[in-house]
Amino acid sequence: MTPDRVSLVEAGDDIQGVVARSIELIGGLGLKGGEEVVIKPNLCNAKNPHGMVITDFRILEAVIRLIQEKTDNITVVESDNISDTADNRAVKSGLLDMLSELGVSFMNLTGDDQEVHEVAGHELRLPRTVLDADYFVNLPKIKTEGHVSVTLSIKNLFGVLQRRKKSVLHKKLNEILPYLAKAVKHDLIVVDGLVAMEGNGPLIGTPREMGVIVAGRSPVSVDALCARLMGFDPWEIPHIAKAHEMGLGEMDPEVAGDGWERFVCEFERPYSLKASLKSIGSIRKVYFPG
Repeated sequence: MTPDRVSLVEAGDDIQGVVARSIELIGGLGLKGGEEVVIKPNLCNAKNPHGMVITDFRILEAVIRLIQEKTDNITVVESDNISDTADNRAVKSGLLDMLSELGVSFMNLTGDDQEVHEVAGHELRLPRTVLDADYFVNLPKIKTEGHVSVTLSIKNLFGVLQRRKKSVLHKKLNEILPYLAKAVKHDLIVVDGLVAMEGNGPLIGTPREMGVIVAGRSPVSVDALCARLMGFDPWEIPHIAKAHEMGLGEMDPEVAGDGWERFVCEFERPYSLKASLKSIGSIRKVYFPG
């Protein structure tokens, strides 16, 4: 396996096949059998207008089915946030029903045993289930984000922290996120680029059809490619650049698959006037009933 190799595969109707190909292009799962596998999707909200807010469950299911060929010891995880408890989001989004059909457990990391790390003047409570996993899978979604420009695999780790009101950490994200990327060992990253979000993400942006799945093992290499797909220079995104300096991946990785350059598009930046106007319609769908 080449740790920094990244794959990009154009999606079609067969999501299972596309996910399998994306993983095969980076050398396969690398599971021997019987490992304890922890999977962290992006489940930041229960509502998913236009399919742009949370990880597409078809990708999660595809990854689970591939892993089940090697082990049944699989746990999908998320923690509480300001929008709701992780348990409620899992129920309301339909995630719990899907996992039940697959025979996979869900864990709210907020109640897990923890390890306290001091970072950037803050105490970070990291769940032991994530730190001790035999095999950790990160399933982020391609989105813009107001505080750090993009939310990809490194930013998705923010969701493991045992702190419901995570906004108090926002001013230190460019220090905290690279630290998390080093503390949490990645074994597989599969990025949902089916319907991405641009503009005022990570909750109320505008959908952007991309139709791709990106896979890798290095958070920097994966995020650098995804940032370029969005029209960003990854060197200008501080948390990605700092994670690279910490040895967590290459900024110009080898890319296998379907020719990534043709999928590059300029995403609307967070909080521009155009982005704000375009996102008005999604506010109601995310924050209000019905």
